[in-house]
This record gives sequence, C-alpha cells and structure tokens, in this order.
Amino acid sequence: MTASEFAAQAPALISRVLDTQMPAIHQAAALVTESVAAGGVLQSFATGHSRIVALELTGRAGGLASAGMLSVKDLVMFGGVDPEQILDPTYERVSGLAERIYDLARPDPIDSFLIVSNSGVNASIVEMAQLARERGHRVVAITSLMHTRSPSARHTAGLHLADLADVVIDNLAPAGDASVELAPGLRVGAVSSLTGVLIAQVLTELVCRRLMERGAEVPVFVSANLASGDEDNATFWERYRSRVRPVEP
Repeated sequence: MTASEFAAQAPALISRVLDTQMPAIHQAAALVTESVAAGGVLQSFATGHSRIVALELTGRAGGLASAGMLSVKDLVMFGGVDPEQILDPTYERVSGLAERIYDLARPDPIDSFLIVSNSGVNASIVEMAQLARERGHRVVAITSLMHTRSPSARHTAGLHLADLADVVIDNLAPAGDASVELAPGLRVGAVSSLTGVLIAQVLTELVCRRLMERGAEVPVFVSANLASGDEDNATFWERYRSRVRPVEP
C-alpha cells in the first residue's frame, strides 16, 4: 500500500497549531464573545478555498446561530449582478468588491469580523479588513504568516490582511499551501483548510464557554436532520433572519 505523507504529517501539524496558536484563539474568542453578548453577529468573509473555513462557522449543527457569512456570490444572490461577472477565479483581486459586499449586508457596528485568507494579499480581503476597521468592527484574521512573508508570494503593494487585524491566527500553512513534494515542482496536500477548520471549531467552542461563564444565552444550532431540529432552531432563525443569511443547500 502506498504511504501518504500528508496523513503522516497531519497529526503533528494539528498539534503545532494547538501548541502555538491557542493564545491568539483565546484572544479572538474574548473579542467575539464581547460582540455576541452585546447582541452582535460574527461576520465571516473569505474567498476561494478559504470559504471552507468561513462556511464551517455558519449555519451548521453545533455552530453559533449568531454567525453569518459574507461572500462574493452575494453580489449575484442579493445584488443583481450577472453571474458571469464573478466566475473569473481572479475576481477576488478586483478593488471595490469588498465595499459592495459589505453594503449589501449592512452589518451592525457591534458585529465582529473574522476574515480568512491563506495568502492575505488579494484586494477584496485586504479592503474588507480595512473597511471593517474603518466602520468600527473588531477584526480577527486566519491566515498563513509564512505565505504572507514569503519572497515567493505574489507581490502586492501595500498592507496585507495580517497587518490589519486586531488578532491574527496563523494557520501554519507553507507558502503556496501545498505541503507534500512528490517531485521537483510538483506539490500536493494543501493544509490551510485542515488547520482552518480546526481553528474555527476551537474558536466556536471557546466563545460558547465564555458566554456560559457570563450566564448569557448560548445561541447554537442543533442538526436540522434531527427530528426536533427545525423546531429547536426556529427561534434563532427568526431572531437573526435580518442579519444572518441562510446557507444555500
């Protein structure tokens, strides 16, 4: 049987994240808890495969009902943009997208933001972080500091995501994300989704624990595939329907 280097390195990578990033995750949890306890929503934003991490926080069993996901596709679903416009995978680099997405969502000033980007360099990501700060939101970033600081990274002038966040959580992904070299120039095994989802779940748990310690309500969804799921979740859907968009099936 062919051995998998990715499978072999995954446990150590997870341990490194937990060994090195827990202080930052605790800081992020404190920030998000303050917002949620005051009636705020955790607004996540990501592009590309980083959307996997943002989606992990939103509208799922065991997740915060007070967590929403902003996305480039919102321009089509809620803004009337022709779908053809957003199908270019480099569209995330277009300046001005972030403000259009933000304005469609109209976040409350008390909302906190979690912005996820492995590279941290694309215009929509950087501008969303800048806009969130300008509008008074606290910002948490999940990004790869190794990629951001790598001389091999695609060069962009100005600030990166890590320069703009109140709290930066490093996903420990290598430059380029793929971690397993099969041959010179041939790499597989992207790790940012693996570590990003881990961070998202740990963050969610810590926020809920902090809310419990305050004696505050913990707005968490149960699985919609349980017999009582729809009934149990109905109160939260009604409460947040104007501020948190449902995740499409």
